[in-house]
Formats: sequence, structure tokens, C-alpha cells
Amino acid sequence: MNQSIQQITNWPWKHIWRSKVPHKVSCFVWLLAKEAVLTQDNLMKRGTILCSRCFLCGETAETVNHLFLHCKFTQQLWRIFLNLKGIAWTMPSKVSEALKSWEEAGLQAKNRNRWRIVPASIWWAIWKERNSRCFESIENGVQKVKLNCILLLCFWCNQAYSDDTISIIDVLDSI
Repeated sequence: MNQSIQQITNWPWKHIWRSKVPHKVSCFVWLLAKEAVLTQDNLMKRGTILCSRCFLCGETAETVNHLFLHCKFTQQLWRIFLNLKGIAWTMPSKVSEALKSWEEAGLQAKNRNRWRIVPASIWWAIWKERNSRCFESIENGVQKVKLNCILLLCFWCNQAYSDDTISIIDVLDSI
């Protein structure tokens, strides 16, 4: 099989574009999967001179894959959903691999549409917190970011299912 055709079939199209999140968030996830979000490493590739440090953990350079997958701050958000479903999951090295792996892990999910929203809610909450720290010097604790992530998930689930008036517990139970 041609390599470009194989890449296309392995690309997580459905997970990005069929997820019931706002269009700007789908575009953001698309950029994440292409590793094109303007994290510090991508800004430095464009010629901006920075001392790259992750705004969340401060321990390593800020790359797309570190910030959204491997940062110890971000991993706490992932653990919420993995522990909820009792899933033992090794974090993939790239965002596109994480999307594919998340899709496979969700085959047994009660509601696959809601399952697909989880990565976007984690990544959007992380991006908002990162930008808050970077541009506004406002730093929320991890518990506040976890709450923001769960509330985003619930809001997007309720928007996607507008006749549904369900509680946070019901949303979390339904994924």
C-alpha cells in the first residue's frame, strides 16, 4: 500500500470531525494532531527567541506532545477519565496516536459520541489554562482545571443532546 494512502487511513479523521464539540475546538484538535499549535517549540521554529519551559509544570520544554499528553499536570486530567472507566492506558507519544488509541479504547464505551469529546475537553481546558498563565499571569490550581474540564465535557454533551437535562454524574457515567 502506498505510504500516503496508509497515512490517510490511519489519520484520526472521524475522531476530530465527528466529535460533537464547537467547530473552533475541532479546528484546534486538528492543529494538535498535525502538531501545528503555537506552543513555544513551534514559535521557536518560526524564529521567535524564547526560553522554552512548560507553563504548567515548568520542568521541560513546551512542545505539543509534552503539553497535551506527557505533562504531569495534564496527566491528572487524563487519569480522571481513565480511572472512571478502569482503563490501563499507556500514553502514546503523539497526539494523533492518542486520538486513534482513544477511539479504540472507546469501543466498549456506553456512548461513543460522548467518549470522543473527552480528549477535546482535556486539551481545550489545558490550552485555556496555559494561555491564562502565559498572557494574563493567572494561575489556577489543578483541581480548578479538572473542574473546568469536566464542566466543558458536560456542557458540550448537553449541547449535542439538547433535549437531555442530565447531571454531571450522568454524563460521566454515560461515557
